[in-house]
Amino acid sequence: MFGKKGEAAVLAKLADAPAPYAEIGAQLHRIIRENAPSLEPLLRWGIPFYARGGEDICYIKAGTEFIAFGFGETVNPAFQEGAHMHPLVWNITSLDAEAEETIAALVRKAAS
Repeated sequence: MFGKKGEAAVLAKLADAPAPYAEIGAQLHRIIRENAPSLEPLLRWGIPFYARGGEDICYIKAGTEFIAFGFGETVNPAFQEGAHMHPLVWNITSLDAEAEETIAALVRKAAS
């Protein structure tokens, strides 16, 4: 897969998102970097991904009415044994302290 590696490329892409999603994207980036510093930020298909050893762990994708935050197909920290549905992507329209902590916990679990 081709991609542009590095924090600068990811931050530049997130900054291109429409308001207020550029700010939310920067907050999500901060949460990911603080809670999983070993993940490598990179752009694939124009989308910021965070990977480890070539495996996509999570990503951020800006839309016009929300910003999507999700996990790679092989990593799902929100999986619940016995559940019939397993969340993999969240559409975020704003962040509060509770949402930030939930995302931080999911990122830590996915990166462990």
